[in-house]
Amino acid sequence: MKGETVYFDEPGPQNTGKVIESVKERLKDLNIKYVVVASESGGTALKVARALKELNVKVICVSGYAGIREVEGRPWPDIKGKMEKDLRDLGVKILNETPWIFKSSAFDYQFLREHSPSYIIHMFLSRLMGFGFKTAVEITLLAAEAGAIPVDEEVVAIAGTGWLGGGADCAIIVKPSVLPDSFFLDLERGIEVREILAIPRKKFSDKLIKRLKAEGETI
Repeated sequence: MKGETVYFDEPGPQNTGKVIESVKERLKDLNIKYVVVASESGGTALKVARALKELNVKVICVSGYAGIREVEGRPWPDIKGKMEKDLRDLGVKILNETPWIFKSSAFDYQFLREHSPSYIIHMFLSRLMGFGFKTAVEITLLAAEAGAIPVDEEVVAIAGTGWLGGGADCAIIVKPSVLPDSFFLDLERGIEVREILAIPRKKFSDKLIKRLKAEGETI
């Protein structure tokens, strides 16, 4: 039996609690063992892990990796000290050594810029389904590439809109895959979004558009 999709008026961290609730309720009906969370600071992953600790699932927290922090001039890793300890005490795997796939972090972007496939996919998915959805797909691919999740069973992926302060505003159920040799496009073994558990109806709120324009960003 498929669960109902939760819709939010607009994206943003204010939706985090309801996203986690929708994931928890759906997990009670399914035999899903892995939950992947985009969480650079670890805060959202910690909320997820605490909420799901009785459900026997493995939480994978995808954070920033060393290369992107070097370019940004920010220290790496993002998660350390008490936050790292709290996550590890709950059995959370912190994934912060795998490069991101889309946009400026991708290898092809360095040569082709806005004409690169990684940039085009980022732009299309973000505009069509929102930043949270795009990121949820990306972290599923990252976690599969790193071997943190299996590719032969469904997982839950949770992400949000970083431009608005992070948190979570999207959750999906995904059948993962990996990238080499176009494995992720294979008809039988490729990646699939099986369910959308929670997502904003309006993907680009006035607040988000204002923020993007102020930063000189398109998407």
